[in-house]
Amino acid sequence: MDKQAVNAGMSYAVTVTRQDERQAIAAARGHELKLNIKKGDGSAGFNAAETLLAALGACMLTNVNTIAAKMRLQLNDAQMRFTAVRQDEPPILTEIRYELVLDSPELPEKLEELYRLSVKWGTVTSTLMQGLTPQGHLTLANTVQAEKI
Repeated sequence: MDKQAVNAGMSYAVTVTRQDERQAIAAARGHELKLNIKKGDGSAGFNAAETLLAALGACMLTNVNTIAAKMRLQLNDAQMRFTAVRQDEPPILTEIRYELVLDSPELPEKLEELYRLSVKWGTVTSTLMQGLTPQGHLTLANTVQAEKI
């Protein structure tokens, strides 16, 4: 049996559709997220880098919630704060820094364990840390056929 098939778990499907020159809509499971697609103009929504950081934050907070419940820890509040540095040539994020802020009456040792496990078991966190290379292809829709000379 194929190793990938053995390790198959959840799958995800997201569609991102251009609305106009400024905005795209990401859609999944009946939910929508407005995205900015005009370089240098952040007025239409999150840009791609901010969306990546938000995905990382959502992943970590999902783990914080889930693992805190399993550990029977009380959390009053949890917040992820991110900063990132982008290089222009080639365009790449060269640094991502985050801070997990927890408001809780629990012992610091328990909260440190919660943090360690939340980083270890995150889908997006693990994907970024392991450096997965996305794979894809181009599909042409409604294109003009080149005339043969």
